[in-house]
Amino acid sequence: MPLKSRACIRRKRATDSVAIHCNDIIRGCFAKGGLFFSIFSLHDMTVQFPSKFFLAPMAEISTPALRRLISDFGDHAVYHSEMLSASALLSGGFHDETMTARYDFDRHLVYQIAGNDPAIMAEACRRLADRGPFGININMSCPVSRIVKKGWGAALLNDIQRAAAIVRACRAATGFPLSVKVRSGFENDDLKRMLECASMLCDEGIDYIILHPRCAKIYYSRTAKWQLVKELKQFVRIPVIGNGDIVSAESARQRMTETGCDGIMIGRGAVQTPWIFAACEEYFTHGKYDITVNIRDCFLAGIDYIERYLPVHLHKSRAHRFCMYFSKNVFHSHSLFTDVRNADCLAAIREIVASYFRRNPHEEIKRFAE
Repeated sequence: MPLKSRACIRRKRATDSVAIHCNDIIRGCFAKGGLFFSIFSLHDMTVQFPSKFFLAPMAEISTPALRRLISDFGDHAVYHSEMLSASALLSGGFHDETMTARYDFDRHLVYQIAGNDPAIMAEACRRLADRGPFGININMSCPVSRIVKKGWGAALLNDIQRAAAIVRACRAATGFPLSVKVRSGFENDDLKRMLECASMLCDEGIDYIILHPRCAKIYYSRTAKWQLVKELKQFVRIPVIGNGDIVSAESARQRMTETGCDGIMIGRGAVQTPWIFAACEEYFTHGKYDITVNIRDCFLAGIDYIERYLPVHLHKSRAHRFCMYFSKNVFHSHSLFTDVRNADCLAAIREIVASYFRRNPHEEIKRFAE
């Protein structure tokens, strides 16, 4: 595949919007000053993203419980589900209903699917489309060994032909916005190969790309190389969403300004600070933010939502995941999480958290402002 595909060569940068050409068909535009950007797809459908901010798909974390907790601070982001196994969806997997359930607060929910069989991935798209999602995302970024060994996730970066077949099949299967989440390489950061992959994705008709600018081999270590997001944005003519190391509204704006990307995806930072999207919205709109949070109440609400939205057999594992990140909001975080990790039910975890704040009432209320 030639590096400079007709679908991806950037011909012209407009002053007020960026025209997005894919196989010489205008697929969309991004209004730089507004809250929405639109994609005009090959299916004659106009899609409006309600925000520049996206909750990342995180296994065992991007649950309805977390999404509900984030929504308590307002409707400021496009949410992603946990990574869904396409084959499990078709066979009626154990967690299928829990992981694909949508609620009133999931106004803009994107399902992420993983697999390496084009036919199975396409059928998963069809079935998920019946749930009326905001869109569907294909996982080509997960670095976890048990996923890579199956040829899923980041393994597809080493098999571009199979990756193209998957995207082609999924594009034919759904008229919903289709995106792909990728890494900047597998063994190492590889700009040339990354752009070749992006060119293929454009040719196959995806609507936007999400880039986590770390190679798969290093998982989440080292610093994300946001220069690669800028390189990708300058190369393609479809929207690019950047992901990696965003922990505050300030870092979100800095990265968006530096790279010119069209949106910011936040993962672990949104678990520790579920109000981060509200802060981003205020900061991008007004140049400042001022949010006061009752850390105790937010902590307990997160646990309550796990009980409300998840089945009993997932309570312990999902609560431990949530608490591992959220406990960083308190001074004695290590001690608190150690106690939580030794608890075997939600009632015990609630009491551990409540007890901590009874001993440390001065940590209950925190103000976040810029």
